[in-house]
Amino acid sequence: MKKILGTGVALALLTGAAVAADIPVKAPILKAAPAPVWDVAIGGWIGSDYNFRGISQSDRSPTGGAYFEVQYNGVVGQLYAGVAGSGVDLSGDVGLSDPASEIDFYAGWRNTWGKFSLDVGYWYYWYPQETFNTDFQEVYVKAAYAVTPDLTFGVNLFYTPDLLNQSLFAGTDVDALYTSATLKWVTPWTSGNWGSFISGEVGYWDINFVPGFHLVDPSYTYWNAGFALTYKAITIDFRYHDTDHSTASCAAVLGIPGATNRASQTYCSEAFIVKVSFDTLLSKVK
Repeated sequence: MKKILGTGVALALLTGAAVAADIPVKAPILKAAPAPVWDVAIGGWIGSDYNFRGISQSDRSPTGGAYFEVQYNGVVGQLYAGVAGSGVDLSGDVGLSDPASEIDFYAGWRNTWGKFSLDVGYWYYWYPQETFNTDFQEVYVKAAYAVTPDLTFGVNLFYTPDLLNQSLFAGTDVDALYTSATLKWVTPWTSGNWGSFISGEVGYWDINFVPGFHLVDPSYTYWNAGFALTYKAITIDFRYHDTDHSTASCAAVLGIPGATNRASQTYCSEAFIVKVSFDTLLSKVK
């Protein structure tokens, strides 16, 4: 289950003033190169774990993924649609669905007005070849405000009407709303093509409590904080993830009544994760 992933369009700055030696001229005006009408974002990642809102999707083992996103840049913003895939290990020995992988389909619209940006879309999580159906969908709204060119604050909302299709077990829909706040600071520590940033997130997943199926309220708080190095299109991220899960609440959100301690200790425990990712646009590839 991946949260989702948006790729912004980088803007190149051009200078276009001709200089005549015998007359004074104004300083050249910087102009943003217009984005191509059509573009494609591509990327991939490998990491020591795949963590989704504080819950491991790979049994605390290394895994990776990739995505492909088509973008249309119009006068009212950018329309996009993409597909992403990730390796998972949701083990059947603790009652999970044991799928072969996670495949995500998503689409939406994003735009920026000065310091404010907005991203609205739809995400579908598909788990092929699993022993029982845990596919689910979300609609999302992500907003961000650039306090300074280097400091950005964001808020996110993700809503699903049927989390992990737990209605198959409980006989009623299990809807859930995830809300979070993010902060990212691009540090002044740069050298050549190297850069860095510090970022974090605090979120709350409000999951509908279904008596008779959930032994305890499955809702929980999740947070992460980390430091990342960037080199051109490559990011090396070092991040700590944690939640306020108990063994029982972990079992509830995983949909495993009576789950073993291993399920809680393995899938819902705190984790330090190292991830290397690559993100670029075809228009930037030369």
